[in-house]
Amino acid sequence: MFINFNDILIFLAIFISVFLGIVILALSVIILLRLIKTMSKINKLMDDNAENIGKTVKKLPQLADNLDKTVTSVNDTLDGVNDTFFDTKPTTDFMTTIITIVETITNLVLNLFSKKNSD
Repeated sequence: MFINFNDILIFLAIFISVFLGIVILALSVIILLRLIKTMSKINKLMDDNAENIGKTVKKLPQLADNLDKTVTSVNDTLDGVNDTFFDTKPTTDFMTTIITIVETITNLVLNLFSKKNSD
C-alpha cells in the first residue's frame, strides 16, 4: 500500500481541523470559566448592596418628581429672564411714540415761529 500526496494533504487537513477544534474548545472553556467567575462576583456585589439598591429604587419616583419641579422652575425663570432682557419690542414702540410726539411738537413750534416771522 502506497501513500500518495493526496492522502497526506487530507491527513494534514483533518489534523489541522481537529487541532483548531481543540484550541477553540479550550478557549471556549476558559472564557466560560471567566464568565462564571465574573457573574459570581456580580451576584455577590448585588447581594451585599441589596438593601441600598432597594432604598434607591424606592426613592426614584420622588427624585423624578423633584427633578421635574426643578426643571419646570428653571424653565419659568429662564422665560422670565428672556422676557426681561431680550423683549425690546415694547420699549421700541414706546420710544417711537415719544419721538413722534417730540417731532410733532417741534414741527408745531417751528410752524408757529415761521408764521410769526412771516407776519
